[in-house]
Amino acid sequence: MPNQFKQAASMSIALLLAACQTPQTIRPAQVVDSIVAADSTLQANRNNDQTSNATTLSEYDAVLLALKQNPAFKSQLSDLELSNADVQQANQIANPSLFYAFSAANKPYRYAIEFPIEALLLRPMRLKQAQAQAQATQYQLMQSGFTLIRDTRVAYAQAVIAAEKRERLKQGLQLNQTIASLTNTREQLGDISAQETLLAQNEALLAARDLQLADMDAQLAQTQLMHMLGWMDGHKTLSLSEQLIPACSAVDIAQLKSVALSSRPDILAAEATMAAAKEKHTLSKFNWLGPSVIADATSGQSNGHVLAPAIRMNLPLFNQNQGQIQRADAELTKAQQDAEAVKLKASLEINTAHLKYQRDCQEWQQLHTQLQPNARQTIQYAESAYRDGEIAYLNVLESSKRFISLQLRETQLKADLISNWSDLMRSTSHATTRP
Repeated sequence: MPNQFKQAASMSIALLLAACQTPQTIRPAQVVDSIVAADSTLQANRNNDQTSNATTLSEYDAVLLALKQNPAFKSQLSDLELSNADVQQANQIANPSLFYAFSAANKPYRYAIEFPIEALLLRPMRLKQAQAQAQATQYQLMQSGFTLIRDTRVAYAQAVIAAEKRERLKQGLQLNQTIASLTNTREQLGDISAQETLLAQNEALLAARDLQLADMDAQLAQTQLMHMLGWMDGHKTLSLSEQLIPACSAVDIAQLKSVALSSRPDILAAEATMAAAKEKHTLSKFNWLGPSVIADATSGQSNGHVLAPAIRMNLPLFNQNQGQIQRADAELTKAQQDAEAVKLKASLEINTAHLKYQRDCQEWQQLHTQLQPNARQTIQYAESAYRDGEIAYLNVLESSKRFISLQLRETQLKADLISNWSDLMRSTSHATTRP
């Protein structure tokens, strides 16, 4: 018996020491580092970024600033501290309670020490549930980080391209004003009617209005970007490197989709939530007992510290915790359905982003291989015909006007291409470096 008692005491002490160990947790800064490490574009541009200086804000710098300073994302990162606190709470062992009564005749010491043994029996299940929920939070934050990277890239591209569009419209305004001046001269010479002159003047007025709107759009886009970064610096200019424009290379969508559906952070988060729900379901079947062991020194006539063993537990007379068990069942079913819904949503996002990316790539290639070369050739033909005296200079200007329209389309298509490529990267992002 003494040996058995020693073994039981040793096991209890070992369990207590193991329970006192602090479980490993991940800090918000580590989550940000994992996001940066998992984004291949950020890793590729880390050593290639040459545009960063005192007066220029590159896309790479903008993304890193957003991950570190975006107010909404910083608020989301605080959820990680909450989940870490839940893990710490689940890891703690409940303190024993002491009952002490004032002395009575023939019994100077009346007290009892109660220790809830459920702290040892149910602690592993509670800890697994809290750790699974913390892991789900980590993966959700990683997915939020990838979404923030996508949004920052799109906002950065919109700001840069809004400024580029403004420059294109300046050229268009100058051209329309020249055309309006020439049509006015031709009207005075009697070559055209007043109606054509009014149309040309209206075109110039519309071009001036478009330029004013483009200037406001450029200011608005840059303001929105800076607020997204949580940082306002009016002395910084934006620059879009040609390397940041997608090359429209072939994408093996089947492989990307296969990898993404097995390792996307939001899918992993849904699986971790399902694991937490399973642990809660198991825990709900036992946590209602609430057993405790008691060292009782309240009874007897001895004057000393005579401790009698006792036990306390709930009796399932009126309920057997059916309510919590039913709720745990429903939460597990919901977690399983949510996991399937997340996978289906991820598949739709990947397919949609890929189709949009392909569509923009086809238009981009057609614009550069057919439309723009043809427009340049048209301008050359018009200039040659003008030199030979076959057409008026107004026809040359009209050809240039159509080419500027193509340039404006190129500017907008560039923004769409970057946006859809960023969306494709976000849709196929995966936790290569898991928390």
